[in-house]
Amino acid sequence: MKTVIQNKLSEPAKLPSIAKNIHVLMQALASDKLSYQQLAEVVKHYPEITARLIFLANSSWSAPVSPINNIEQACARLGMSIVKSISIAISISSSFDTRSCPLFDTVHFWTSSMLVAEGAGLLASKLSQTIATTELEHTAQTAGVLHNLGLLWLADNFPAETNTALQMQLDDTNTLSLRESLKQTIETDYCEIGSWIAKQLALPEVLVTAMEHHLNPDYQDSSSEIAHIVGGAAEMVSALHKQSEKFTSIPGLETLEIDSASQQLVFQQLAKNFEKTQQLAQTLFKG
Repeated sequence: MKTVIQNKLSEPAKLPSIAKNIHVLMQALASDKLSYQQLAEVVKHYPEITARLIFLANSSWSAPVSPINNIEQACARLGMSIVKSISIAISISSSFDTRSCPLFDTVHFWTSSMLVAEGAGLLASKLSQTIATTELEHTAQTAGVLHNLGLLWLADNFPAETNTALQMQLDDTNTLSLRESLKQTIETDYCEIGSWIAKQLALPEVLVTAMEHHLNPDYQDSSSEIAHIVGGAAEMVSALHKQSEKFTSIPGLETLEIDSASQQLVFQQLAKNFEKTQQLAQTLFKG
């Protein structure tokens, strides 16, 4: 007999049209040659994203000298990287309702997503010149935004069980990771769920792989570089959430020839942007 989660996963994921079209959005945003006007033309096809970007550009987080009245101005104000990451995040956030999972912290979730995206892009830029490309950096950033998508789905579709797993993380005597706690309560974890959703959204295989395997330091295939980069960035961001001021070199990144000094520079940059990213998540996604 199938379990509840097995029955759920045998059905198509119920996602609104904006999320179903996310691969179209990401493909349009992928070019590193977009001007701010071209970027605005892409975003204009998504009214909710347009409205929230203009809102953000006018918020105290952005603090413009004069009002931002259109999407072209908003894109120029916020910058390419922020607009691309936030556009994907907004398209995802509209798909899920986590209110029935009280311990799911929206600000924590999106702070992590955006910082992991930033960290993954920075780490990708540290790869050897024979590997590093602008396209690889952008792919790493996108994988970072999406890496914990499965947790959002679980908080929506299995709120009680996800809440129990999150409660276990607050117990000082608990030695299990969140993935392990979810395995106990739901018989799956956010990495497996994330890859399942990604496949249904027809996302590129490299993103599916990163979402499923970023926490597996031993994973190897043609897309493993992105997975290990995202995993390294996620480890750094987890340390920041725990208010750890110490940084320990991540072996999985060293195998990619990203040395300890380069990792330290990325960690310091993420630490510098941590509070501002929390404020960004608070402005855009709280409530």
